[in-house]
Amino acid sequence: MNRQAEFILVIIGASFSILSFFVAILYAAIFGINAVMMTTGNSYMYADSSETIVFWIFTVGAIIAVIFTVISAIFGFIGAFKIKNDVPKVKLFGICFIILGGLQIFTISGILFVIAGILTLTKKEYKTNHKEDEGIKWE
Repeated sequence: MNRQAEFILVIIGASFSILSFFVAILYAAIFGINAVMMTTGNSYMYADSSETIVFWIFTVGAIIAVIFTVISAIFGFIGAFKIKNDVPKVKLFGICFIILGGLQIFTISGILFVIAGILTLTKKEYKTNHKEDEGIKWE
């Protein structure tokens, strides 16, 4: 079955996940460096413990975002090629894309994953009476 639209949507969504990965790494580095600097207690930093805790929370959140975007991109690329090859469990990949897109629904990649998952689940399969090798028989 031709699933070109789903393939393209998932590839674009996985590409946006890779871009989000680089942004999340940048945020993790910035917050991590600030948290370490505040923890060491340099004399030029006027920060109390509550600000240090906030920076550590942001750092951990950014690291979780990095891990999630990597998983999203890897699953997106693998799932896209599985959908393109029309493996027997295409409907399962559609459900997984809806769940993955639902977890990141406020991003472009999440919206694209949800749309691709819905398209995968709702595409109808048309059965024909003839085999591929026979061609069209004129009767």
